Amino acid sequence: MKKSTFRRLPRITHAWVKLLGTVAIAFSSLLVHYTSCNTANRPDADLAIQVWFAPEDPCMDLIVHKILSAKALILVQAYVITSSRIANALIKAHQNRVEVRLLIDKNAQTTRGSQVRWLLQHGIPIIIDKTVGYAHNKVMIMDDEYVITGSFNWTHGAQARNAENLLVITSKKVNKQFKNNWYIRAAAGEQLKPWRYFPT
Repeated sequence: MKKSTFRRLPRITHAWVKLLGTVAIAFSSLLVHYTSCNTANRPDADLAIQVWFAPEDPCMDLIVHKILSAKALILVQAYVITSSRIANALIKAHQNRVEVRLLIDKNAQTTRGSQVRWLLQHGIPIIIDKTVGYAHNKVMIMDDEYVITGSFNWTHGAQARNAENLLVITSKKVNKQFKNNWYIRAAAGEQLKPWRYFPT
């Protein structure tokens, strides 16, 4: 009778099991890390960005239009506001029951052409950003959807004389990020007292 033959399987040792387990854990860790990073960096489905340039594009007209189109909230970060068009649009929005709040640089009160007094006189809350350096943001956060930013200062010269850029970002996620930063800086700031300017 012929004996059956079979190939002898290699012996699986403890060391092999340990090695295979380590490789499996490392692979799964890399997979989880890759997935989470790509999920975190995935762009918003609702993200849209408009790019404008001054002096060629009517950036000031766009800003005023967006201010007057706001429904509930406008948060402003600025070194200073000297543009009467922007200031008046903010006042009009405030009078239309839109919550308007400003966060400005400590030097904005004394800057030539500053609209601080005019805005305070109309009841708009203004907070001084207590940063060590300059509060150099140029940001308007509108409702829960829009952010306006870029190099464009809230001044007449930004439209008439300078080479500037302006971004209009439509994104609830980006809006929330800018809004969180605004509230963090405002919480560490100092609110201006209207009576300093308009004593009774």
